[in-house]
Amino acid sequence: MGSKKANKGVFVWGWVVAVLTVVLIASNGYWVWRGRERMRVTRVIDGDTFVIKTGERVRLIGLDAPETGSCGSGEATKQLSGLILNRIIKIDRGTRDGWGRRLGIVTADGVDVNLEMVKSGWARYDSFSDEKSAEMAEAGRAAEDQKLGIYLCEKETACGILGNIDESSGKKYYHVPGCPSYGRVKIDIERGEKKFCTESEAKRSGFILAPDCVR
Repeated sequence: MGSKKANKGVFVWGWVVAVLTVVLIASNGYWVWRGRERMRVTRVIDGDTFVIKTGERVRLIGLDAPETGSCGSGEATKQLSGLILNRIIKIDRGTRDGWGRRLGIVTADGVDVNLEMVKSGWARYDSFSDEKSAEMAEAGRAAEDQKLGIYLCEKETACGILGNIDESSGKKYYHVPGCPSYGRVKIDIERGEKKFCTESEAKRSGFILAPDCVR
């Protein structure tokens, strides 16, 4: 009799352990799924910046896509959307820029998104220290040689942002097509003035949008 009770107890505990194991596995699977789901891309802002499900903004490190409204901006946004929109991504590096955006090398379905954007020509390679930097640079040169993406834009349109230094104040301003003073701006390379292809490039060089260009 005692043996039967003991066997029954073992049987019951065996079922309890089995049920708990299933619950724990299911629970663990749920949290893994939830963690992955947080990295799903919900919105693409432009050719190098997007938003994930947590609301966090992420920027592809090592490249620069056309600013909204400039030559190729719509195509660049469409290209990035095709690679990541509604997909779960992984981010390597994960540093942040001055605007609080997360910077990183992004992969989606095993594809290096940063590299693919540069290969397509819809993003320009911008040097950074990484084991893939040589591959990125080569991809950028190939895209330019083949006139892909933004390299199809007319030179004066794609690189028509004028960086000018005010003679009286020494302040560095950039002028975009459509600014009232744009047609009067002359570039003197010896003074450190130059042309830029994107507003981001101008800002990184210390130039700010000219007062009469404020939109």
